[in-house]
Amino acid sequence: MAHALRTHDLDDADLVERNLNGLWISCILDQLEAAGVHRAVACPGGRSAAMLLAMGRRAAFGEVLISVDERSGAYTALGMIKATGAPAAIVTTSGSAVANLVPALTEADECGLPLVVITCDRPRNLRHTGFGQMIDHLGACQSFVRASVDLPDPVDDAAAIAELKQSVARVLAQRNGPRPGPIHINIPFAGRYESTEPGAISPTAIREARRPAFFHASPIPEENQIDLLIDRLRLRSGMKGLIVAGPECAVPTAQLAEFAAQTGFPVLADTASGLRGSGLAHVLSGFDSLGAADSAGLGAPELVIRLGLAPVMPAVQDYLLAHPCLTIKISRTAQERDYLHPAYSALVNPSEAELQRLGAALACGNPLWRETWCAVAARGARLRRAVVERLPWGEVPAASEIFQHRGFEFLHLGNSMPIRHADFFYENRADRQPVYSNRGVWGIDGTLGTFLGEAAATGQSGLLVLGDLAFIHDLPALANAQRHRRPACVCVINNSGGAIFDFLPMSNLPDYRRAVSNPYQIDIGMAAAAFGLRYHRCENRAALREALDAAAAYDGFTIVEAAVPAGSAALGLQHIGLALRRG
Repeated sequence: MAHALRTHDLDDADLVERNLNGLWISCILDQLEAAGVHRAVACPGGRSAAMLLAMGRRAAFGEVLISVDERSGAYTALGMIKATGAPAAIVTTSGSAVANLVPALTEADECGLPLVVITCDRPRNLRHTGFGQMIDHLGACQSFVRASVDLPDPVDDAAAIAELKQSVARVLAQRNGPRPGPIHINIPFAGRYESTEPGAISPTAIREARRPAFFHASPIPEENQIDLLIDRLRLRSGMKGLIVAGPECAVPTAQLAEFAAQTGFPVLADTASGLRGSGLAHVLSGFDSLGAADSAGLGAPELVIRLGLAPVMPAVQDYLLAHPCLTIKISRTAQERDYLHPAYSALVNPSEAELQRLGAALACGNPLWRETWCAVAARGARLRRAVVERLPWGEVPAASEIFQHRGFEFLHLGNSMPIRHADFFYENRADRQPVYSNRGVWGIDGTLGTFLGEAAATGQSGLLVLGDLAFIHDLPALANAQRHRRPACVCVINNSGGAIFDFLPMSNLPDYRRAVSNPYQIDIGMAAAAFGLRYHRCENRAALREALDAAAAYDGFTIVEAAVPAGSAALGLQHIGLALRRG
């Protein structure tokens, strides 16, 4: 059922060039405001020009970031969502621009994030006629969105304007509900070449546009039957339980920390879960807990509670596969299966009250079980730290130095090696530092753009840690970094290629270096200079520490390069692993 909401009165300034496109846009923006969409990333073009100009005149869209590159721009909108939980829009012009949204759409789809895709199209009569810069916008996005609408061409008709509002409201409602995620609005604008070409509008159409915006309520998810779950699984106090928290947890960090404290279960927490900042003594590193010789004495759990995506550490995955048991999987959306658990009970998007009820049933856990885990992890951490202190300069000492730094309000972990390094070296702490990642589909795409969106949306100082390949993959995002005026550090661990593959059997195959690891030369300092950004190159721990301190004190983007020898990650981690196995 549609409900009317109050909206502003239209005046001449709301209508770009007083044409039908401007009237259409005004109605669409009313609907976006009504749905709580107040952040946007806009990509310029002839088709999108009228939308960008109109957004810039709306006070409600206080954070419209202009991006020259659609792929980076879409990830920037995604970063805004990750950092705030609120929906954000990406606006593009027509043609291949839309295809560049697909990488970010795959992440939004996998993680259930409310990305609002607005694609500005040419008139319908030009479709399939050979006119340039036109593709099937709906087809390009349809595999990854929850709902889409191909709006009609703008017409000077009151009934059509009323239906336009209803159509946009219906699609926007689908970003939430039992299966949240991205939605798509395609807008064919009048005009052969660009969308601000003038044209007359009738008073009747203007009167209809002045009517309030519509609002469609999102589908209401079903409540979780916590008491039935407790009874069916025979949950009780004193169980040998284990919480495993991976990236992209479906529960706010503060609520998750409260739940972990309530159960008393040991917690194997990826850094990207955010729980390493809870201050709880029983939040542990999976590597420290399971990499040491005495980890064999930990035994099997009676209950595992899984949150978020799969844990990054192979040792944690191996432990779960080796010890199948009663499992509860907490996720943002319902999922068909999980490769780590042949069978599990699902708890979908639980409320705070539901989590508290589950925690109360499990309260205090098994103290001896918890203390055993903590003792094994503590011994592992001591051995790990001792090895790192003895290692010569390389990727492992650099990563350890980076993750000991405390000068930034939030952290983003790039995929491949940095997210793994964080699980080794980001020690448990109590400052509740938000930690983000793009772990939904596990790639290095869009890392700079996502970080920029998080920094822009929160206004907080941020540290991004990524590899040289991920840096190169998203260079266009640095154009937007020029405008940022808060401390933001992009720390590039430059190991000359894909070091993650050095840990796999393929690294011993002939021609591995050329075909897979793909070494090359890049002058990161010159790349920074090309975009007018501050830059520091570091070749030892002291220089790296000083560069991070300087970046945390500078109002703007800084690129810090930790230049490390190729292959030093594999060598350093082998030393740590050997020390833990020897005990």
